[in-house]
Amino acid sequence: MIAVSLLSMFLAFQVTPELRQHVDAGLKAKAAGDLDTAIHEFKRAAELAPALPAAHVNLGAVYLEKKDYANAIQPLRKALELNPDLPGAQGMLGAALLALGYAGESVSHLEKAGAGNLLGVALLESGRIRDAVDQLEAALQKRPDDPDLLYYLSQAHERLAKQLFDRLRETSPESARAQQMLGDVLAASGNRDEAAKHLGAALALRPDLRGVHVVLGEMYVESGDYESAEREFRAETQMVPGSATAAYKLGSVLLQRGQVREAIAELQRSNALLPDMPETLLELGKAMATTGDAASAEKMLHRVLDQEQTSKLAEAAHFQLAQLYRKLGRSADADREMKLFQGIRARQK
Repeated sequence: MIAVSLLSMFLAFQVTPELRQHVDAGLKAKAAGDLDTAIHEFKRAAELAPALPAAHVNLGAVYLEKKDYANAIQPLRKALELNPDLPGAQGMLGAALLALGYAGESVSHLEKAGAGNLLGVALLESGRIRDAVDQLEAALQKRPDDPDLLYYLSQAHERLAKQLFDRLRETSPESARAQQMLGDVLAASGNRDEAAKHLGAALALRPDLRGVHVVLGEMYVESGDYESAEREFRAETQMVPGSATAAYKLGSVLLQRGQVREAIAELQRSNALLPDMPETLLELGKAMATTGDAASAEKMLHRVLDQEQTSKLAEAAHFQLAQLYRKLGRSADADREMKLFQGIRARQK
């Protein structure tokens, strides 16, 4: 597309019949996907018109399309030397440099091109993590399902978190927050015993730290100790009565322990604090089904599916609906929900 858009620049130049012949042949070959022939033709055009920026940028563009980044750089540099404002050239040169690992050098070209997605990657790889997060977040707003953006943004957040964690440990190694963060990391890695030690140390230093009881409670849930999990979640709800997450966690573990009425009260409180959080709706659906209130259970589970279609929550909602419909004797509906459940599970393997 860039080669075609630059045809007018050739026409504005004093074009000899031979030059036009090579340009036309290059454009035709490029359009047909014959990149080697296009390179040959555009090389000849650049030799015939070395002062014409478009001749060099077309050659660089084809090399870039072929993913021959090393050979793309020289003609793109030459094109920008002749015309720094040449459309597309800054972005292409930045992309070629970034592809070869020259992230720092690529940044200025990508900034001039306004290439937010590649600029975010270049900033990340050149160590400017905070700036990378900003660029990648902005790019993701425009392309929310782009797998490359999702990957690089997760990498940027991970590196930023590590950077901040290292600073916290360096400046305040014995602080409650350092103990809490270390406990969080250990809990996420599955080292529950060590995590509990550091989280306990954090509470000893600052009993009012929010979130610590939630992490402890989650670890107890993972180990099947629902009684201890209830204790931790209840402590969090007492400390932070306005936390929808804490209320949801307590309601969920109460449901696991068979305390259905109290579970429903906590889950409804969570839903009032933060309406339609799908995790809360799923647990409410389970609880309502347990009490025999099939209509309310069905409503809650469908509200989960209004928000989630392919996630673990959607998988669980379809499974719960299948069980609910089976009990109600609605075999066709139960079969449909079971198929949807199995389809999501198969895709997640």
